[in-house]
Amino acid sequence: MNHSKNQQEFLQAVLDGKNVFLTGKAGTGKSHITKVAMTELQKQGKNVMALAPTGIAANNIGGATLHSTFSLSPFGILTFETCNFMKDTKRKMLSKIDTLFIDEVSMLRPDILDGLNWTLIKNGCKTLEEMQIILIGDMKQLGIVADDNMVSVMLKTYGGCSFEKADIYPRLNIVNIELDEVLRQNDPEFISALNSIRDGGKNEYFRQFVSDIQKGIILAPHNATVQKYNINGFHSIEGNQYTFEASIEGNLKATDFNLEPTIKVKDGCKIMYLANSKNNNLINGTLGIFRVSDAGTEDERYFIEVGEEQFSLEQKKFTKKEYILNRKTGKLDLQDVGSIIQIPIKLAYALTIHKSQGLTFDEVTIDLTLPCFAKGQMYVALSRVRTPSGLSIITK
Repeated sequence: MNHSKNQQEFLQAVLDGKNVFLTGKAGTGKSHITKVAMTELQKQGKNVMALAPTGIAANNIGGATLHSTFSLSPFGILTFETCNFMKDTKRKMLSKIDTLFIDEVSMLRPDILDGLNWTLIKNGCKTLEEMQIILIGDMKQLGIVADDNMVSVMLKTYGGCSFEKADIYPRLNIVNIELDEVLRQNDPEFISALNSIRDGGKNEYFRQFVSDIQKGIILAPHNATVQKYNINGFHSIEGNQYTFEASIEGNLKATDFNLEPTIKVKDGCKIMYLANSKNNNLINGTLGIFRVSDAGTEDERYFIEVGEEQFSLEQKKFTKKEYILNRKTGKLDLQDVGSIIQIPIKLAYALTIHKSQGLTFDEVTIDLTLPCFAKGQMYVALSRVRTPSGLSIITK
């Protein structure tokens, strides 16, 4: 696959050992070129660690979560005193990091970035200043999850809530590289209008999409709206209910993988596939219809119908991973610490905007009867659709 000029600039900077903040609009290929960079560094024999603030983001990058890897407290603002001493095995593992990748940094609080460094200092490991740091994300997409009290404390302590306010950040000598070639969309007027929303403005261009007509999946800011659509959609289908219970082992939650612990569907329900398949064209975000063949017999089978094709649905095993030090090779390995076995689908009449980040759809309806409540929500929602012909917006 050919890389854009800025993607190539990022790759070269990483291979030259520079600390980089890779940013760019939605759909510019940040995830793709990041994975290429990690592979190239590993070919050089580097110990690469990939982390993210949430379980879903960590799974997308093929890594682990920041909190579990660095044993960070999930409660309150981090300080040097609240960062933990670690067992010898974990200390040795952290001391071996050559390059640290952190994805979805729009969700990264300043105290967490400082917390990584404080944990390293406290455990006698190389500090962030002594390793290569690669940060990836779009600061104009969804931000940190914090209540009003936490935000007020961060404003008082740091003067802001973004990772760039961390005490350690100025000492990392980060090079900023922005990907500016949008690969997801190719309509110039649509891209220009999206950019104005990304920058916090308004654009009359989007008024033409206000309609009562629903297209594709519905994205909404609030859980209550999404649940209403999914419940109504489920009950609108006649027939038998099929229930699939997840099998969970170890220290994880189904939500770490955007999976449902209990799935209830009927033949004819709209569903979304939640994994990338090696055997067919199904990818995370594929929309289709749940189908059953030979119902009530020993040969009962389940499918997702996409257009005129039907793909078999089977349970998949998803594993939560943490980094360990392989004593034989001296390399960092990802070790399974828990697993979930479930059919990777969910009802897909509607989805929250937060859970749509990173996905791409042919058709999207954005329900704004309850308004967006977080910075970046509107931009994330609008940028999920490939072309403007696939967009519809519902308002009061």
